[in-house]
Amino acid sequence: MKGVNLSIIIPTWNTADITLKCLKTIYKFLSPDIFEIIIVNNASTDDTVAEINKFIHSLKIENCKLIINASNLGFSKANNIGAKQAIGEYLFFLNSDMELVDKTLIDMVKYLESNNDAGIVGPKFLNPDLTIQGSVIPHQTALNAFKEYWLHNIGSYTKYTPTQNTPTQNTPTSVPNISGGALLISKQNYDKIGGWDERYFFYYEDLELCRQIRNISKQIIFYPQGNVIHRHGASGAKIANSANQWRRLIPSSKIYHGIFQHYLIFFITWTSQKFYSFFTK
Repeated sequence: MKGVNLSIIIPTWNTADITLKCLKTIYKFLSPDIFEIIIVNNASTDDTVAEINKFIHSLKIENCKLIINASNLGFSKANNIGAKQAIGEYLFFLNSDMELVDKTLIDMVKYLESNNDAGIVGPKFLNPDLTIQGSVIPHQTALNAFKEYWLHNIGSYTKYTPTQNTPTQNTPTSVPNISGGALLISKQNYDKIGGWDERYFFYYEDLELCRQIRNISKQIIFYPQGNVIHRHGASGAKIANSANQWRRLIPSSKIYHGIFQHYLIFFITWTSQKFYSFFTK
């Protein structure tokens, strides 16, 4: 693996089937001599470890490493554990519920190499039916929450995909934040900001990473030529049922926003839901 300059880090927890799909698409579209894969298993209780080992041994893969944690350490810590083992100059953090659809990840690496102002580069997300899925996250402020939930300015607070009404609509674009489901960063900048903030077990860790990158005067870049399929929610579906997923956001929201703004944003979203549900009965 002498020529490797890309380390792909995939945390996984009880996601055997989708992790295998993810791995197969990487080997389908990328030449194995330019990357390594580091899978960090967070103490899965299903057959994830066995299936990944079977995949590695059946294809006699030499550039894929499986790290097995004794307990579920969360998304941020798993990513950091993987990054410590990485030999690449560039780190691509990838959720296990992602699939490559082409080789444009290599173009993303080249873009990051040649653009010193870029700190993080993220691809365009696609649904399994190949329709576009939002992956850019606006600044998570109370004002933006009010614009979204009271004034119905869609994309003020929730994820969106940038649109440009010009012939150059595929131009890489500086954005506020990018989803942590698939993001590329240089090892140098990763080390400079201290990696992923391990106070975040799950949720908001990508917003914090983007904030730290902005703090060192680097840009967050949405790279529309890059494409990945995102089976939204599949990697975290077993953490809580859909009715209670929002509750998982609360501890991380308090860390990211601070207590006052957390409750202010909660008040804005909760009152708007109550108000509009009352008038739509």
